[in-house]
Amino acid sequence: MSCSMEDSRFPRHKPFIISPFMPISTQISVDGPRPTVLNTKVNYQSTADTLSIKESEEGSESDEESEVSDQEQSVPFLKSAIRTVSALSSRQILSISMLSLANLCSTVAFSCIAPFYPAEAKLKNLSETQTGIVFGIFEFTMFIISPIFGKYIIWIGARRMFIVGIAVTGLTAILFGFLNYLPPGSLFFWFSVLVRILEAVGDAAFVTSSFAIAAKSFPKNVAFVVGILETFAGLGYTAGPVIGGFFYDIGGFQLPFLVLGIVLLAASVLAFFLIENSKDDQSSPEDKGMMEILKLPPIWLPIFSVVACAISLSFLDPTLSNHLESFKLTPTEIGLMFLLCGGFYTAMCPIFGAVMDRLHNGNTLLLFGSIATLLSMFFIGPTPLLSGYVEKDLWVIGISLAVLGLAASALYIPCFQMCLDEVKEQGFEDNFHTYGCVSGIFQAAFGFGSFIGPTFGSVVVERVGFRWTTTMIAFLHIILSTVVLLSIAWNKCKK
Repeated sequence: MSCSMEDSRFPRHKPFIISPFMPISTQISVDGPRPTVLNTKVNYQSTADTLSIKESEEGSESDEESEVSDQEQSVPFLKSAIRTVSALSSRQILSISMLSLANLCSTVAFSCIAPFYPAEAKLKNLSETQTGIVFGIFEFTMFIISPIFGKYIIWIGARRMFIVGIAVTGLTAILFGFLNYLPPGSLFFWFSVLVRILEAVGDAAFVTSSFAIAAKSFPKNVAFVVGILETFAGLGYTAGPVIGGFFYDIGGFQLPFLVLGIVLLAASVLAFFLIENSKDDQSSPEDKGMMEILKLPPIWLPIFSVVACAISLSFLDPTLSNHLESFKLTPTEIGLMFLLCGGFYTAMCPIFGAVMDRLHNGNTLLLFGSIATLLSMFFIGPTPLLSGYVEKDLWVIGISLAVLGLAASALYIPCFQMCLDEVKEQGFEDNFHTYGCVSGIFQAAFGFGSFIGPTFGSVVVERVGFRWTTTMIAFLHIILSTVVLLSIAWNKCKK
């Protein structure tokens, strides 16, 4: 039995829940028993018994407090947030912290090599194309592996996938730090690719499971939860190049990877003790798979948005440092330029998550993000189309990177919620299988874009230059903006 969104039991508009930390029980069950049909009340709050999660007296009181009445919705944002967070048990707070730490480590593992690896690769006689492949293979592996992990998350177990994934990423990060002992040429290149593949497998495991866990634990506030997780992912994207450049300056090629690897291994030990071990959801004949999800036409707009966002961000990883070479910046200063993009992304993620949860205006956010991205791409180069009007300037590049970070959060944050809304409306089961499939598709889309960005972007830069390449990416966002406008017009016509 499934519930349609047109069922009279559902309200026309979902009320705004100000915090992702809505107390469900005193312990978050990351591999919770499979619910049947969610017992949804008019105020869109699910009761704890429908999720079959172990409760204590404290958890029951928290659930009662989490019922959102009309009077409570009028409470100011900050007071409501404090009240909600204070109702959490220490186990819940620690569990959420582990999910956030996973996303932080995920982007640090990918981005920490950005300030220094291109220069190191030159010393090892690698071309820009080969350097781009080393960056891009990480996300291409994510693109291939994430759907597989998403599909089989029930059989593997979300907790097991989460813990083992972090450990594998930590071990391979340490291994990458020893690659500088290899001789220049093809041997250094192919071992760099191999280690990055293994690192990405671990990364795909714990990121895919963390999104599924978050969606399962907080089903009515997914956009805000994704915003919180992406805040930490943005911190990793921001801090990765800065930390990588800093440790490279003081300890050479090996030190950044040793530090990252040790932190990841410590995180895996913490996850072993903090993430609850419980029974998995069971598969049923009614469960629909990824192919059924991909047959839904509305799914493809947020997927396209995620791909375009990933291309725009990841393209800069192997190319921006060379573009800034004329300014004679140190690796730490180059890392600070990456900080501008990642910092604004980090700051805006929870804001756009709250806007999405309250207004459900995903298409509007996508339109804003795509237009802001194409403008930033025109000025980062700057585009040859503006020759004579805008010259290459460090301040202009810095402002453009900040705008790109803001735009990327608007492009990325709404998409996971848009996908989940669509599959639920089409009658998909509300269980880990569905969340795992959507999470796998979502991570695969980002992985595909993040592979295309540095790999093909580096090839195009070698042939036509950085300025024309950013112009091409800008035109990609003109296409995205057009598709979003058509979607908005279509939705208005249906009404």
